[in-house]
Amino acid sequence: MLRLSQEIGAKKARRLGKAHEKGNYKAFKKNKKEDGEIPDKISSDMDLFNNEIGIAIADTLTATNVKKVVISVVQSGKCKIIKKDQQGNYLTCSGSIIQQEELIGKWKNDKCLVNSNF
Repeated sequence: MLRLSQEIGAKKARRLGKAHEKGNYKAFKKNKKEDGEIPDKISSDMDLFNNEIGIAIADTLTATNVKKVVISVVQSGKCKIIKKDQQGNYLTCSGSIIQQEELIGKWKNDKCLVNSNF
């Protein structure tokens, strides 16, 4: 989103990001995978949040320092990720494992967004 914002402007990039997430909802309805998983609301919320981070820092960067700054922003916890344990199980905000069958066919679920330095 950062690079897209630099290329076409923040307003257009934001609109494309929102359109992409609407597409993910349609993919959910059709049971289609994105990046190997069926999309869900929490993933969409995370993407929209992180898109705003990318848009916000786009104007402050040149192409040469983008990678370094993005890594720093993620490592400092300014972005969001979905909470998982070390085995890759999704967790609720209270730390309970969410069974895979509890996620199947559900747009809204108990996955938890945490800061990216979690």
